[in-house]
Amino acid sequence: MAHEVVELRVGTAGPTIAVRDHVGGAPAILALHGLASNAHWWDLVAERLAPRHRVIAADLRGHGRSDKPDTGYDFPTVVDDVAQVMQQLDPAPAVVVGHSWGASVALAYGAAIPSTLGVVCVDGGATDLKAYFGPTWEMAEQMMKPPSLTGLTKETIGEWMQSSPLSEGSDSETAAEIMLGNFEDDGSGAGTLRPRLALANHMQIARYLFELDGYELMARVTCPLLFIPAGHPDHEDTPKVRAMDHARAVMGERARVVWVDGIHDIPVQRPDEVAAAIAAFVSDLS
Repeated sequence: MAHEVVELRVGTAGPTIAVRDHVGGAPAILALHGLASNAHWWDLVAERLAPRHRVIAADLRGHGRSDKPDTGYDFPTVVDDVAQVMQQLDPAPAVVVGHSWGASVALAYGAAIPSTLGVVCVDGGATDLKAYFGPTWEMAEQMMKPPSLTGLTKETIGEWMQSSPLSEGSDSETAAEIMLGNFEDDGSGAGTLRPRLALANHMQIARYLFELDGYELMARVTCPLLFIPAGHPDHEDTPKVRAMDHARAVMGERARVVWVDGIHDIPVQRPDEVAAAIAAFVSDLS
């Protein structure tokens, strides 16, 4: 079903936040993308949830078309940005959905906003990166640094998407448009692109994510939680399976887990399955 999408720029006490507002009904769903991503990451899921639900997909600070300050990438500040957006656009209690880093932001939002109806973590949130990278930031920093992307063009990204699993949820042209939201013209006049998220800001976020104990954070969330990990639970004793077991141990009956077989970026690769899991979860909240 076709739905209306409104592009907004919403002022906060800090940065102006760009929003893709997929018009629909209540409860609203606040959708948060991952690190170095953008609000278009939710386009395919949103078109399956709206107009039944209003989906407010935000470019988090430093990302997409939002303002890009040099500081303020800690979880409380990022949460405050989007809480101010929701206070202006749809102050009623909402469901918050996040992918990857955005899943951790969603957990922090749920912990900070007691009226939150539910939190959905899509392939993220259940994290303790020190268990992966070692106990110190000095050990993790180089592994968490993004690759240097130079000389990229729209044509290059279009070619990537022709063979990318991301195209499985739509087509290569649509996937390329979603991916292009991560980049901007680099100002060289050569038609080449650079990431919208500056490297220094990327690494600030990476460090806050490294320092985060996702299980301690989710224990402070009082509403129901849905985890949608990418992969397959039959793969026994993998880190992701253990993470879901840990999340269930922390959250008990308030945690639901729905596996979606795919790569990390399942909001783009598997929008039908992700949207169906979110819709069922939201329906059960009422």
